[in-house]
Amino acid sequence: MTDLDFEKVVSTTKWAVLSAIRKYLNPDLADNIDDVAQETYIRMYRYLKKNGWDDTKAGTLGNWAYTIAKNESIRFGEKSKREWEKEKKVLRTGSVKEEEVSFEGSLLDRMEYEEVLKKMPAQYKDVILLLGEGKSGDQISKILKIAPGTVKSRLFRARRYIYEKFQIQQRD
Repeated sequence: MTDLDFEKVVSTTKWAVLSAIRKYLNPDLADNIDDVAQETYIRMYRYLKKNGWDDTKAGTLGNWAYTIAKNESIRFGEKSKREWEKEKKVLRTGSVKEEEVSFEGSLLDRMEYEEVLKKMPAQYKDVILLLGEGKSGDQISKILKIAPGTVKSRLFRARRYIYEKFQIQQRD
């Protein structure tokens, strides 16, 4: 499969992919539409590169793309939910009541978190601190002069960093 062949696949299936994502991705995760679409096309590309495409066996390309996008949307939603649950679990440790737990508000109030923040790589810390100030992803993107996707990935990595550090501290 050449790049030109795959461009044709993308152009003929984008309506199906975006339709499936719109239908199955949680509206709260709308900022991640590009990520889900990219994952969909990565899966399609890998499969087509390895196996090729046979119209007679698998039905239409649009139906196949729709199914992959649907599954990716559901998978992304479940992954986001698991990450949120992990985050809530980490934030719940200590004396903070569950109703007081919010990622932005309680993170900087707790001494343990401040220690983790001091050790966190600067690129992740900047995103976390701006988020803690109530800035949106787009605002953070403009302030740091980075792409919105970079903000999302740094935020994801920062949350994972915090989670991993607290898992280690709790075991000690």
